[in-house]
Amino acid sequence: MNRRLFLRGIGGAALAVPFLNSLVRSARAQEVPSPRRLVIFYTNNGCLTNRWFPTIENGSGSVTAASLEAVQADGKPRTLAPLAPFAAKLLFPRGLAMPLNGFNNKVDGVVHFDPHDQGMGSKLTCAPLDPAGEHWALSHSLDHEIAQRFNQGTNKSPLVLSVGNAFTNVKGIVSYSASKTPYAPVTNARTVYSSLTGLFASGAETEADHRVKRGESIIDLVSADLGAFKARKMSAPDRRKVDDWLSLLRETEQQVVPSACTAEAAAALGVTDAALTEAGYPSRGGGFPNSEKVYTLGSEMMIRLIALTMMCDSNRSIVLQWPGYVTFNWDGIAHTHDHHGLSHRNGSAATGGQCVSGVIEQIHEIDRWYAGRYAKLVKTIDSIEEGDGTMLDNSAVMWLPELADGNAHNNNNLPIVIAGSAGGYLKQGVSVNVAGGNLAVGNSEASCATGAEGEDNSGNTGSSGGTVPLNKLFTTLINALGAGMPDWEPVDRFGVSDAVSAGFGGSAPSFTTDGAGKVIDGPGISNPGELDAIKA
Repeated sequence: MNRRLFLRGIGGAALAVPFLNSLVRSARAQEVPSPRRLVIFYTNNGCLTNRWFPTIENGSGSVTAASLEAVQADGKPRTLAPLAPFAAKLLFPRGLAMPLNGFNNKVDGVVHFDPHDQGMGSKLTCAPLDPAGEHWALSHSLDHEIAQRFNQGTNKSPLVLSVGNAFTNVKGIVSYSASKTPYAPVTNARTVYSSLTGLFASGAETEADHRVKRGESIIDLVSADLGAFKARKMSAPDRRKVDDWLSLLRETEQQVVPSACTAEAAAALGVTDAALTEAGYPSRGGGFPNSEKVYTLGSEMMIRLIALTMMCDSNRSIVLQWPGYVTFNWDGIAHTHDHHGLSHRNGSAATGGQCVSGVIEQIHEIDRWYAGRYAKLVKTIDSIEEGDGTMLDNSAVMWLPELADGNAHNNNNLPIVIAGSAGGYLKQGVSVNVAGGNLAVGNSEASCATGAEGEDNSGNTGSSGGTVPLNKLFTTLINALGAGMPDWEPVDRFGVSDAVSAGFGGSAPSFTTDGAGKVIDGPGISNPGELDAIKA
């Protein structure tokens, strides 16, 4: 039953409902848990892993504000310092690796695609890439799995957003609806806003609406009518029916969360037609330039729209991806090389060579800027009350990278953080080493450390260890969302392979495919299931 109709009609319905069993059943149906969602914050080109991870020995332990804010020996702030206020709501699953890490990059000595192809195409699909053609992934991605299972209504596709224009090839697509079927992101925030306005509740507020906002009881609104009705002669069974209905009404009323999917709620978030135009999204047609406005006001608008989408429950699977070939020239950053070139340390797409002057600090500036955006996303979602907590408490907001270190192009020991417990399913305030052993933070500053122009870029910036398949984290997240649904039966796997290669090269593994070429099985699924160590 629509909440507004329920409240506006409560005066008359309160008298009739004891005799209308269908409405009693409808009222009981209101007693449903808050929705659970997955939001993925996806960045390219890796990071300085040794500055990114919290300062916790061996990868396991409590996450505190101090472990995120700890100043480095050189006096520089750590990457995740902006997340310090949310330390108690963060989970760091350490020791994970993308499956197929390095597989079918080279077959019989022939290179089929570079690591960025696989870092994008395999990351959310946990599937190999097609070595021919456009190198598209050979299975669907996690965001589509979540949308298919948990989205309400007829829309079974995720909301995939990109700040700025994304490439339309394998290096710019992270979402796949099916095998070799890339799913392009939405780049215009106005498109998202337009899709939500049709869901806004409309109509003038009633006295009942005002009472709900003040925390008062709707039953008080009809108390006089109820008193007069109960003063009439009636049998004891009928009087009990009225009392029972009042009890049910009171119980139901306390569990109804006031709707936030309104134009007023959107405006409170800063999502208005004027704000969209100011952020660079024109009222009619056209795109927007790849400029400072897109990455400052534009990204802020995307974050607000993610929160509004969650408030309207129009999608439970959301991806915000950031382009990887962007030159940062805003918020006090003034670079002359794009992010991808800086991640290679030499300012270009080549490997090796000589270091760009001050390249380590330039990468750190980018990493911290992204940390600020992720912190803003977390703060916005955490500021919205829902049920007994906040919307963040019912969600999993995951920062997932394309690569670990951008120079080594490695995909083991991935830097991943999840904010929110997905309704209590995930641990919070901890870093959990799921791989065991002494899990180091990587060697991202092994080359170009002096900051001198022309320094040789020859150090090994990769990291060792941390090869637990990412599949298992994705399986855990699927079940985390499913645990909030009635009659949910847990799944035990996602993707097609648990196998992980320590480096590039080697022979491509064989995979079983159906008639359409979709991978349906592969090697290494010998240890399926969840990551029990990160479950609450």
